[in-house]
Amino acid sequence: MNGKLKFTEKLGYGLAALSGASNSLLGAFLTMFYTDNIGMAVGAVGTMFMISKLFDGITDLIAGNIVDKTKTKWGKARPWILWLSVPAGLAFALIFMVPQNASPMSQLVYAFLTYNLFSSVIYTMVGVAQTSLLALMTMDGIERGGLARYSMLFGLGGTMLASSVTFPFIAKMGGDTTAWRIVFAIYGFILAAGLMSAFFLTREHVAAVDHNEDGTLNEGTQRLSFIEGVKLFFSNKYCIFGLVITTLMQLALNINSGSQTYFYKYVMEDEMLMTSLSMVGLIPMVVSVLFFAGPCLKYLGKKKSVYFGCGGQLISFAMRVAAGMTANVPLLIAGTVFGGLMTGPVSIPINIITADAIDYGDYKTGKRIEGTASSIGTFAGKISAGLASAITGWTLALTGYVANAVQTSSTRFGITAVFAILPAVIYIVIILAYKLIYHYDKEEPEVVAELTRREQAAKE
Repeated sequence: MNGKLKFTEKLGYGLAALSGASNSLLGAFLTMFYTDNIGMAVGAVGTMFMISKLFDGITDLIAGNIVDKTKTKWGKARPWILWLSVPAGLAFALIFMVPQNASPMSQLVYAFLTYNLFSSVIYTMVGVAQTSLLALMTMDGIERGGLARYSMLFGLGGTMLASSVTFPFIAKMGGDTTAWRIVFAIYGFILAAGLMSAFFLTREHVAAVDHNEDGTLNEGTQRLSFIEGVKLFFSNKYCIFGLVITTLMQLALNINSGSQTYFYKYVMEDEMLMTSLSMVGLIPMVVSVLFFAGPCLKYLGKKKSVYFGCGGQLISFAMRVAAGMTANVPLLIAGTVFGGLMTGPVSIPINIITADAIDYGDYKTGKRIEGTASSIGTFAGKISAGLASAITGWTLALTGYVANAVQTSSTRFGITAVFAILPAVIYIVIILAYKLIYHYDKEEPEVVAELTRREQAAKE
């Protein structure tokens, strides 16, 4: 399908991104909850996250194969969003029920099991389904950009909005560990309701030419195995490129997000900046995604849009580093606003890169691997999230971090480095990768035209 999607379909796809927002909230708040509320050792928490994400990667690959093999009247990706909506909300809330008076080892085991129930099992399946859905709803590049914008509004926008109200909400509920549990249980309910709504609002319109209109395989066509799907993935240059770029982008976002609570509390010495700056950053981000990203894609193309957005992010991070060194809140605000404005031009092209790679693979081989390609991409995202949490934890441990105390200059510099310096370095690497490798802007018209021709021929 290359026609325009309904507003309700775009809205539904955006609501499916609440699963990603929930996972990002864990990256932003969970380490501090474990260390400052439960009293778990920061180094042990960082290592636990890293081990969890390695385990998580295995389940991603399994989830992709399951999506590729799913054939229902609702499609191959949408059913999983429905089936796991309520379990996702419950599992999210359970993460914050760590027994406060248990032994350190018991707490660590509980944290590992509940975190992985949500992240490695349920969120993995929902995340792969949501990523696959982008390629299954349309082949039109502009419409995909529109879907990605709604995904970012509910994903990144939801994260920022929730981040801005979480500390005041917790304080309003009493400020203790019980308050944390109540707040995140409410977030779990919102997650479940959002995923259920996403199922009812979306539709799958795209299928490979070896499938019938009801999603079943044509007679004589063999079902694609997991190994074959992986081989197709790694023989596709844009799948590999998307894997690398998505990993780098997620690493930059997660490192920044996971360290921001520490940056505001211990470097800027005002943890409530988490609330005000999340709100300050939300408005320009929404403006960027809704009104800035589309024109950038249309007039600059995906490659130059990434250049433009990454360059802006570098300026933003430079301002935030300077703000941390001088305790200059107005400069920090300016850097946050400018970073929000630069979000759309870089994030939208990267968010649709996997869907483009699936089309390119279909163009080359006649096989679509939505589930496998999405699972490998989300696997990379999970690894980067775990690595980001581990880097934050390890940096704090190595620089002498002491919870709820005045930090040394080396600890404050370490927090600033993971908050702004390391993400800036990653954006430089992304620019170089696009410059040296990416050429799909020029190839896309031929790819889409050929796939459309095949789809029409199959219907005749």
